[in-house]
Amino acid sequence: MAKKKAKTERLQVVLALKTHAYLALLVEKGTHGTSVPDAAKALIEQGIRQAIKDSFLSAEDVAKVQAPK
Repeated sequence: MAKKKAKTERLQVVLALKTHAYLALLVEKGTHGTSVPDAAKALIEQGIRQAIKDSFLSAEDVAKVQAPK
């Protein structure tokens, strides 16, 4: 069975210099990836999962994302 490739889209994000520095520190510690973009991606995805868990995003919202029109 062939694996499905995840659909991705590039997104440019502007961050404060301090935020960038914190991301770089996480990379140095090896906790969230091997580059600043990797760390940012990991934290964004973690934040979205937490928003779902905390009910900031509903099951209906999640369904819209999984089956867009």
